[in-house]
Amino acid sequence: MTWLADLRSSALVGTGRHAVPAPAAELEFRPPDGLSREELLLDQAALADVVTRAARRPSMVDTAKLPDAAPPEDARPASADAVRLLDLLLNQPPVGPELRTQLVTDWLQFAAASGRRVPHRLIPGVLALAEAKPAVAEHVDPAIGTRGRWLQGLRQKGSGPKGPAPKGSGPHPATTIDWAELRTADATAELERLRHIDPAAARDRVHSHWDTLSARERAAHLAAFAINLELADEGLLEKALDDKAISVRDVAADLLDRLPGSARGNRMAARLKPLLRVKGLLRKQFEIDLPPDPDPAALRDGIAAAPRTGEPDRLGRLDTIIRGAPLGEWTTVADRSTAATLAMLDGEPRVIDTIIATAALRADAEWVRALLDIRTDAGLLGCLPAAEREQALLRHIRSGTAQPMALVPLLRDLPRPWGPPLANAVLELLTAKNGGQLATMLSGFLPMALPPDTADQCRRLLQRSDDDGPRRRVFRDVVQYQSFRQSLTEAFQ
Repeated sequence: MTWLADLRSSALVGTGRHAVPAPAAELEFRPPDGLSREELLLDQAALADVVTRAARRPSMVDTAKLPDAAPPEDARPASADAVRLLDLLLNQPPVGPELRTQLVTDWLQFAAASGRRVPHRLIPGVLALAEAKPAVAEHVDPAIGTRGRWLQGLRQKGSGPKGPAPKGSGPHPATTIDWAELRTADATAELERLRHIDPAAARDRVHSHWDTLSARERAAHLAAFAINLELADEGLLEKALDDKAISVRDVAADLLDRLPGSARGNRMAARLKPLLRVKGLLRKQFEIDLPPDPDPAALRDGIAAAPRTGEPDRLGRLDTIIRGAPLGEWTTVADRSTAATLAMLDGEPRVIDTIIATAALRADAEWVRALLDIRTDAGLLGCLPAAEREQALLRHIRSGTAQPMALVPLLRDLPRPWGPPLANAVLELLTAKNGGQLATMLSGFLPMALPPDTADQCRRLLQRSDDDGPRRRVFRDVVQYQSFRQSLTEAFQ
């Protein structure tokens, strides 16, 4: 047995069962005296590592398989201060994982805006983080520079796509793809891509293959029409209402709910109008009847048939009619404004819920604004422009009726940073008696959402804060994030 094999055996079974061998004589090495068996094993293991690496002969390389050299760099590296901050974030982050991810993203955005790049020695670290964090991956280019894009391409060729693809390496144009031969998921993805750039071409493609598609494929491909849905899609959707598969019919009905000006919308309006009556002299209110059993035309439009056993879901049928009819049918019957019409539905929470879902689905601005006066809903807020959305949420908080936990998804979806009025209103909620639980729920995004001007305020709150751990932690994170971000701002000036 050779010295190296003997040494491996000692390491494997332990020095108590297998003595550490003496080094090979040709190495001309003698271990120091007085070492224990364990120390002797480690000493010789270090020697073996050096010897085997030093004795290794270079292998022959097929130069034809070597990648092309990186093109010349065309961007200046970031300043020494900026590089030091990036190095700190990558290798010794002074903040938690979520803040680190955001600060690296901020660094990349600052670099792109100033025409600077990541230094070459830090590119592997940035790409490794981008593979694990999509938020970083979205911003690596152009900040990684020419050599970074070169290395990114090599990493993807060597191990398959794991991170952000270099710009220009997206899917092939539709003309190079035999769409009919793709798997269902891939064909749907290609159709979604086409709907973004040419809805008519996507519609023609599905229409031309319709009769050869399975029910599962028809339903999946039709669902892609939610992207850039338009009245020109109505013909294919009407055809889908006659499909044998209920899954296809359901998708078609859901899409037509978003087209109140369609023929189906008019049919639903004709069904809704007889169900609505206005009652009362001084205080007008809607009286809403439940729809009758559906005829064949109503069944085709997606109104549920009577079950084989039990009572029919007549409220569900009413919901279907409301979702499909134009919202203007309500104001027409009421002969009032949108806000006044909604006031006539006081005491009809289910109807209001259905109208809210319908207005949000269609992004009907007039109805969205009127509905936000009576109900704060994430779907409704998402239909408003950013500035208007923030003002609506601020009014809701100041009304005193807001449930703190219900605010979390509404605040999370707002553009960042928030304006000072909203930031101050949220900080007031956090410093209230039971604000610790809300602080925990907001901790993942609050440091990035608050404007820089609130850093000093949070520092003061941190100094005088009570023993509430979550509340102190979120104030500390805000201070750390804003302080580090200020350093980034100065480093890129």
